[in-house]
Amino acid sequence: FEVELQDVVLDRPNVIAIRRGNPAYKSFMFNGHLDIPEPFGEWSHDPYDPWVADGLIYGGGIQDMKGGVASLIAGATAAARLDPETSGDVIVTVVMHHDTTGVGTKFFLTQNEWPIDAGVCGEPTDLKVQLFHGGAWAWEITTHGVPRHQSRLEDGVNAITGMMDILRQITPEALTYTPDPRYPHLPRCVVGMINGGAFTSMTAERCMARGDIRYLPTMSVDRMKQDIRRIIDRVCAETPGLSGEIRTFAQQWPFEIAEDAPLVQSLITAHRAVTGRAPDVTSGLPSGAFITDAADMVRFGIPTVVYGPADWNTIPDESIPIADLVTGAKVYGELCRDVITQRRAG
Repeated sequence: FEVELQDVVLDRPNVIAIRRGNPAYKSFMFNGHLDIPEPFGEWSHDPYDPWVADGLIYGGGIQDMKGGVASLIAGATAAARLDPETSGDVIVTVVMHHDTTGVGTKFFLTQNEWPIDAGVCGEPTDLKVQLFHGGAWAWEITTHGVPRHQSRLEDGVNAITGMMDILRQITPEALTYTPDPRYPHLPRCVVGMINGGAFTSMTAERCMARGDIRYLPTMSVDRMKQDIRRIIDRVCAETPGLSGEIRTFAQQWPFEIAEDAPLVQSLITAHRAVTGRAPDVTSGLPSGAFITDAADMVRFGIPTVVYGPADWNTIPDESIPIADLVTGAKVYGELCRDVITQRRAG
């Protein structure tokens, strides 16, 4: 492999590796991310000092997705051993940032000049073939009130209680959309952060809340913003002196690939060859409410499937069976070999 650090922002590079092959053959891209969710809760060991017990490897971010990255690299290494005269490029992108927006992969794809014919995103699916996930819209609402002391409570307007009235109404039922029977788990809403007020004895002058909506491909951020804007306006109209605004601070697109797509069928064949059984193929939860960089890959015209080790759950002492890491690596290698030994059309 030729390996380079691709500077995205200061001290946070992508790691890009390519084993060059014959351009007459198709190329394949492995995609994973280096950043991890910050470990939380009570761990039995230091989450930054991984350990092995009973066939499991434990550690912070091992599920999302350092374990998947290890399997991706092992699978790419195996596929790269093919004769480069009779196989295409093997490309590994281990990116600096995933989160909601996928900055690292977006940067790579924008800068990339190599033709890429297919790819896999190794996010944790518990070795299921994931055909879909919804989009993500991360929003921020700020309310403004009138600060007054308890002794003059009647003259005050509390930005916190106004915010509570707004947040109670942000539900899937409040959104304008047409349900999709293929994806009954969407849309779904959560409020994850709230902050406001300065004194226990005064009405709050300001309150900020952040939340997340996972949405269907037929939904749009502009329409959802309008829906929530109506809720804010209605609550403010009922509470003279209260005002509020909403903004987007992060967004990612939905991802879809058809089950009969050649890449998906190749992955099913590879999984069966390695494990002796067909994989589960799904569009549902939990991965159907994840966000992955596969959404950006398909928007750049790269057929992509999501498949990776780990049944991800945000709990302490997260782990992956080592056997699943090995299985994932073998399946990745088989999938890549199938693609890069195919000649390009024309």
